[in-house]
Formats: sequence, structure tokens, C-alpha cells
Amino acid sequence: GSDGDGVRVGIIDSGVDYNHPALGGCFGGSCKIGWGYDFVGDEYTGFNEPVPKETPLDTCHGHGTHVAGIIAGDSHNFTGIVPRARLGIYRVIGCKNVASVNVFVAAM
Repeated sequence: GSDGDGVRVGIIDSGVDYNHPALGGCFGGSCKIGWGYDFVGDEYTGFNEPVPKETPLDTCHGHGTHVAGIIAGDSHNFTGIVPRARLGIYRVIGCKNVASVNVFVAAM
């Protein structure tokens, strides 16, 4: 539907703050942020081995959270493009603000 009901969207970015109330406040299961993977961890520089965390939580940048909000956010202040969509978050940018082609390809 036009509100995103039944739609699934994958986001490849810096992760997401899935605790944000406009994004449902939770991760996994029946949450709006239903699935995802951290490919890099916080300390990834592009030269070291990635050390992924358990979830794609972004505590460094907020860019992925911003993108997720535009797509599917839902609060009293704003509504995303498809507010009832479910999101999969694939974190490919760590706190050092670096990514690599290999990590992006793996996330796809």
C-alpha cells in the first residue's frame, strides 16, 4: 500500500539508532527495524579487519538513522515516505567514517 504496509526496505549505511521512538524503539522480530547486520564494527579503518557488533546499532554518526527516518519514520512531528514499511539495516561505515568497496559488496 501507499503507507508501506507489507513493504521491506534494505538500507546500506552507517547503521541505525533502532532505539529511536520514530523508528519503533526496538530491533528484530516484529519491530520496524526487523533485521540487519553490522559488517564493520566501530573501529573499522578500511585497513584493519572488521570486528562486527551483534546488531547494526549506530552510536557514531546518525546518517543511517536519518535515512531510515526519511523512509519509514513515524512520530507526531513527521512521517516518512512509507511509515509502515519494515527495514533491514546493513552497517558498512564504522565510527572512523570509512568504508570499503569489499564491505559494500558483501552487504549487497
